[in-house]
Amino acid sequence: MIDFNDLDTDPNASAPLASTSPEAIRAAAHLANGGDAVFPCPKCGGTGMWRGIRTCFTCRGKRTVSKGVAAAAKGRVTKAVNLAAAKAEFEGSNPALMGDLRAIASWHTFARELLGKFDQYGSLTTGQVVAALNSLAKVKEKQAERAAVRNAENAGKSGEVGIDRITALFATATAAGLKKPVFRTERLIIKPAKSHPGTLYVTDKALAGEYVGKIVAGKFEARREAKPDTLALLCAIAADPMKAATEYGRSTGECGCCGRELTDPASVKAGIGPICATKWGI
Repeated sequence: MIDFNDLDTDPNASAPLASTSPEAIRAAAHLANGGDAVFPCPKCGGTGMWRGIRTCFTCRGKRTVSKGVAAAAKGRVTKAVNLAAAKAEFEGSNPALMGDLRAIASWHTFARELLGKFDQYGSLTTGQVVAALNSLAKVKEKQAERAAVRNAENAGKSGEVGIDRITALFATATAAGLKKPVFRTERLIIKPAKSHPGTLYVTDKALAGEYVGKIVAGKFEARREAKPDTLALLCAIAADPMKAATEYGRSTGECGCCGRELTDPASVKAGIGPICATKWGI
């Protein structure tokens, strides 16, 4: 027969084995894992204050944290460093791909999702790269098709303009000391491009002063916004700039060169002020 009273007795020792409670076991494990060791709080740098304005949430103002908290903080830093390195390596190997994805991410959902994966994992899988390249190819194909349509539309609005008289007017005005000469007509406004010598910008008052194209080397290059009759109007203005300026002044009561109100009866009749007429050679 088994004597159950002997179960707590070590056969090699005369004294009974001491029983250990679960609480004691947990406490011993806590100590073995450095539970009583403390480290400066990584969040507040051991100050107990976050940015000097409020109590640190991590250490609750105690300035120190346990080994586990410190290790977790260090792990997050290491993870962030590794992620940054992975992202730099992948982007360095795929600069064109990443640049193209960012260029369309504001309106392309798939590109935006891929960039989110890249930010999360530091790279894209082979399958994601293939899918991205295929998607970008389709986007570029559609963009090329739309550009071809726009070019075809604009080609009918563009054409040669004999601008010798207009150019001569601007040259006279500039020589007379005008720094920003502007030539106004009933609908179109023409002015030299400041950063592109030899180029004239054209805006249309019928479109709230919107830029509709430019004249370069005697050719009007229309934008999509230009109205179909813009080229014809420019040709008429170029053929007789003086007529265009005076008609504008008579119909609006403003000088076609400076835009000021014409008050003198002679100026109103002429459609241009005497000072502007001299400076512009009209």
